[in-house]
Order: sequence, then C-alpha cells, then structure tokens
Amino acid sequence: MSSTTRARTSAPLLVRGRNRELAILEVVVREVRPAVVRGRPGAGVSTILDEVARRAATEGVRVGRLRPRPWAGSTLELVDDLEPMLAGRDKVLVVLDDADLCDPAQRAEVVRRCHRSRAPLLAGAHSAVPEVSGANECTLVELGSLERAGVADVVGDALGEKLTNASGLVSAYHRASAGNPAVLRAILDDPELRAEFAAAGAAPDPTDHAPGLAHALTASVHRRLAALDPLALLAVGVSAVAGAPVPAGVVEDAVGPAPLARAVESGLLVHTPDGTPAFRHGAVRRIVLEELPAAVHADVRRRLLDAAHAHGLTVVPDDVLTPS
Repeated sequence: MSSTTRARTSAPLLVRGRNRELAILEVVVREVRPAVVRGRPGAGVSTILDEVARRAATEGVRVGRLRPRPWAGSTLELVDDLEPMLAGRDKVLVVLDDADLCDPAQRAEVVRRCHRSRAPLLAGAHSAVPEVSGANECTLVELGSLERAGVADVVGDALGEKLTNASGLVSAYHRASAGNPAVLRAILDDPELRAEFAAAGAAPDPTDHAPGLAHALTASVHRRLAALDPLALLAVGVSAVAGAPVPAGVVEDAVGPAPLARAVESGLLVHTPDGTPAFRHGAVRRIVLEELPAAVHADVRRRLLDAAHAHGLTVVPDDVLTPS
C-alpha cells in the first residue's frame, strides 16, 4: 500500500476561537466534575477534547480514552474498556468522544462508575446525551460556529500568513464554511479549492464569488464521485455508512479489496494505521451520505450486515439497520 493512502500523523491541530471553552473545561477537570462538549458535526468537538486531554496530561493527570463501539460483539464492551482505566489511585481523566453513538445504558453506567471512582468524565457529542449532561454538577459546553477572527486564524495557520478579519480571503472562507472548522479544513486541504478561494480573495468585490464558493466543497466532492466506476462508488458509500469506528476488515469484506483501493486512489478515503478505510475529512463524508442514491444505500446496508455477521458482530449502527 502506497504511503500516500495512509492517514497522516501530524502535530495536534491548533485550537482556534475556543479559548473561553477551554478555560471552562480546564476548571471542570481540576474540580473533578463531569462535562459534555456538544456541537454540530465538524464544530471541533474532538479537537477540543484532545486539547483538554493534552493539557491535563502535562499536569500529570492520567488520561483514559473511551470510544463507542457501534460495531461490537457485545453491548458491554464499552464498560469493559472503562474498568482498567479506573484502576489505581492516581487521578484519571476519562474522555468519551462521540458519546451520542453509545447505548444510553452504557452512558449511564460510565457516569456511575466515574462518579464512584472520583474520575472526571469529559464527553463529546453531536446530539443530546442526557445520561451525562443530567449528572450532578455536570457542565454543558456548546460549540457554535467560529467567528471571523477564528476563521482568520485557521486559514492563516494553513497558509502560513497573518490574516485580518477584513481580508477578502477570510471573507470568502467564512462565507463558504459558515464558520465550521471541519469544512474549513476540508477546503484548505484541496489545492484546487485553495486556488479558487485565493482568486476570490484577490477580487475587488469577493461577494461576487460568494454563490459559487458556498457550494465549492460539495461541487468538488460531486466531481470526484462522478469519476468513480460503480463498484468504487459503492465502496465510498459503504465507508460512509459504516463510519470511522468500523472494525478493520468489515468494509473490505463488504465491497472487495479492488473497488476499495480505487476509492482510496480517488482521494476521498485514506487508510488508518490499522488498515481501516476512513474519510479524509468528516465534512466530505457528510456530503456523500446526503448524496448517496437510495438504491446504493440499500445495497450498502445489505453488504455491511452480511460482513458484520461474518465477523461475529451482533451490535451494528442504527444507520445500517434503518432503511433510508
């Protein structure tokens, strides 16, 4: 496998425009209270959790990371993962990302065990998780869209430039992304889109380009999807519905190695270190899910269920079970 198809390992992303939220969460961890960071997909929930965990680790706090298992052999696997983290007498911060993907009973049990062990619980979610947010003394942090200053910082970091709020380039990126960090990074990672936005930013009136730029990322994804053969398109659809937590081998078994390889070559997917295919950008996955034809979606669900059963998985995501 070519190294170009592997997920890149790089330094942690700089957290821009979230100083207030980070300050609140650092206090929560010190005071051993639970917290939920909630925002729409792409708002930077995982990035915030990673930064809080990094700061806690630098202060000598042990960090235990839990990930939900929407694909599993048992509904108890998440709680089984938690127990070793709580062992010992040193302080441990338990980080549960994508908590909305967990079974509610598992979320409630994680809260109960963390409270009993005096371990602060930091959960990230894209929808309501009442079992956590309703816990005693829980702090709820809502992540909204980035303001123009935050967009200027993100774009400036990517381009190696110091940009101001008044920059035409910042205006173009802000309009196109609506302040969503994931959309911003997906656009910035595409050289063709970067060039398109640079031209708009240099124009006398960047607002003239606004209608086209608002859909630039979606149009780019459409072009890549249209260039795929039917089986490679199916591989992209399988990966989109399966999601990043899918166990290694399930997607390949569902669609076959050759179509999956062609999907990776398209640049829409990469291979994670364990060999599992994943979208390079979550914002692109959401576009694919919205555009996936109903007939393809039905074929995807059938293939994924067959592959899951072959792997002995009895717990599968609702998206796979529920007709579109």
